[in-house]
Amino acid sequence: MLGRAAGLSFGLLCLTVQAHAAAVVPANAPTIKKAIAARRGHVVLVNFWATWCGPCVAEFPDIVRVSRSLKKQGLETLAVTADSRRDLLTKVQPFIAKSGASFPVYLEQSADPQDFITAFDPSWQGDLPRTFIYDRRGMLVRVLSGQQTAQSLTAAVRPYLKP
Repeated sequence: MLGRAAGLSFGLLCLTVQAHAAAVVPANAPTIKKAIAARRGHVVLVNFWATWCGPCVAEFPDIVRVSRSLKKQGLETLAVTADSRRDLLTKVQPFIAKSGASFPVYLEQSADPQDFITAFDPSWQGDLPRTFIYDRRGMLVRVLSGQQTAQSLTAAVRPYLKP
């Protein structure tokens, strides 16, 4: 059993870990589209995922790895979770903290999930994970469906990183 001092230290450690993790911000489609547009001049990888999606959870470490390895070459990464707001503190934030993600993470908040999905791709049926790649002009250039690897993500992004 932890003593009071040990419990306090553990609590402070958890706060420190969470302070270094990306904050998860509730957002609707227009807000996320503005975030993409604000990164014009960079290649932007936007990953849609959820903690309840096994392939998403398996893929996320590769998203983090690629984000870190290609950041200096001009890659910006955003993640959008389809988790519910009630799971933000108990599932999403701990997952993000554990992953070491340092890029912005958004929690999908919309009145109509289908309108949210259609705002990004009218042919998208809402399957996860789904990754969108935008070139330096802010144009959607690639859509990746299903679980990706670090290698497949790098191969998809690299052509657009070239000056």
